[in-house]
Amino acid sequence: MARNHNPDIGQTPHGSVPPRNGRVLYTERTWAPLWVLVLLWTACIAGAVGAIYDLQRTAEPISTLGAGLTAVAILLFPLLITLVFTRLDVEVRTDCLRIAFGPIHLVRKRIPLSEIESVRGLTYRPLREFGGWGIKPRKGKTAWTIRGNQALRVRLRSGREVYVGSRFPQRLEERVRMAMRGAGTDD
Repeated sequence: MARNHNPDIGQTPHGSVPPRNGRVLYTERTWAPLWVLVLLWTACIAGAVGAIYDLQRTAEPISTLGAGLTAVAILLFPLLITLVFTRLDVEVRTDCLRIAFGPIHLVRKRIPLSEIESVRGLTYRPLREFGGWGIKPRKGKTAWTIRGNQALRVRLRSGREVYVGSRFPQRLEERVRMAMRGAGTDD
């Protein structure tokens, strides 16, 4: 009988090991504003319709297949953006803080608790401080935000800061502090 080799389950061919990523203590999910998605999809659909219309008016007629492929290519862009950047998931785990964009978590960051010097829930100015929302690197700091003006500022032992967008920054701060106490890395 074969042994389970999935390190996330905790079994290896050599016996038990702790999970690679700690247990989830707290999760917060923040969605992009609806108007952003409506604007994105409206612009892309209008672009697809306009491109097909222009292609059909050219001297050489375009086939139905060509028009369909053009529309699909133009609509893949908002689909990709929707899958990758429509929400921000934040998890406090027993060993780290995980930040991920989108339902498929293609874009993500893991901050081990041992690298965190301090945390503080705060109100900030995303446009002035970072030039907007999203993943915004600036000198000495990076924002991972999707909406609003509230975040958890995570100061790392390296001196860098990470701003994590949150609807409930004080609650997130409390959960990270609890995880840090449990991991023996009080701030």
